[in-house]
Amino acid sequence: MRAINKGRCMMAVAAAFCMTNAAQAELLDLTGVGYFTYGNTNVYSMPISAYQYSLVNGGPTGPGNPYYISSTPGAIKDLVVIYTGSSGTGVTTNDAGFQDAYQVPSGVTQPFATTSGTGVVTPAEKSGITTVYTNTWDANLSSLSTFLDGGNPLFLFNNNETNADQNLAIWAKLWITDGVGDLYGQYLYLSNQGVAYGSGGTPLGNAKAYNPGNVEPSAGNPGATDYVLSGGDVCLAADNATIVSCSDPAAVKTFNHNLGANQVAYVAELPLLNDYLAILFQLGSSDLSKYSLHLDLRLGCDPAWNGACDDLKIDNGFEQLFLASSRAPFINVPEPGSLALLGLGLFGLSVLRRRTV
Repeated sequence: MRAINKGRCMMAVAAAFCMTNAAQAELLDLTGVGYFTYGNTNVYSMPISAYQYSLVNGGPTGPGNPYYISSTPGAIKDLVVIYTGSSGTGVTTNDAGFQDAYQVPSGVTQPFATTSGTGVVTPAEKSGITTVYTNTWDANLSSLSTFLDGGNPLFLFNNNETNADQNLAIWAKLWITDGVGDLYGQYLYLSNQGVAYGSGGTPLGNAKAYNPGNVEPSAGNPGATDYVLSGGDVCLAADNATIVSCSDPAAVKTFNHNLGANQVAYVAELPLLNDYLAILFQLGSSDLSKYSLHLDLRLGCDPAWNGACDDLKIDNGFEQLFLASSRAPFINVPEPGSLALLGLGLFGLSVLRRRTV
């Protein structure tokens, strides 16, 4: 999700990243990293985070940087994959207690895809999940507890649109139900909160404040939509902290977020979900297994949209959404030949194409 306002706004620069040696896999530390808040979701830009890390520590912004996260089939096969264009069973098949991945078209243009079955191949329901819905991806909380292994859930997303139309609209609702299907806590959202498309989000916002109840996305008015703009370019001013429109003369650094299927563009975290799980995970396994997690995900140009779809629709496919633990090591090993470039703090930026918003 694009962590950007069209106007000027501030993104926090990490005050101090710890210097680390490149390794095959590292934990993803988001402490002190800037983010934008969309509804109940804090969204972190991996390209900007990698750049800001390199400013403090030196080294590349590509492989070897802790915020460069590979999402090739081999890199994500042991994680929980929710939505993918991959056809390999090692990627599309999740462990017991997690519904398998929704499979999406690759290399095609279509307006819209949802977990209710539009534009996707819906996985079969999985045994062992107490409450399931036909329009959501579902998981057993006992299985989730085992998978997270003491960490918090992180949702990682690839943007894989064409160069001509890099942007994509996205909205999501997540919630937990107990053993009889009743809501636990509140519904949690990735939402633009009813403002103009492409101008939502709050820098370093309070992700626990938004509570609209059980709602559908507002989609008909481009000037007041709940769909978040994902992908494309984000630009920084010369202070390396202020986000500006890429058409602003003050824009000096451009970060592309349409990175394809093999590199993560965004990491999302929901603080209220972390709070709920911290409480529920104190239950015994038999009681916890009665609770279920549900995700309603919608991508592209909603049929209710009253405007052109070029900046919203799915143009290429193969977007990926997968779930990891904050305790999970992410693969970011330097590629052969790149080790000699570890001292070049701006390595990799030259390959980012400059485009105008």
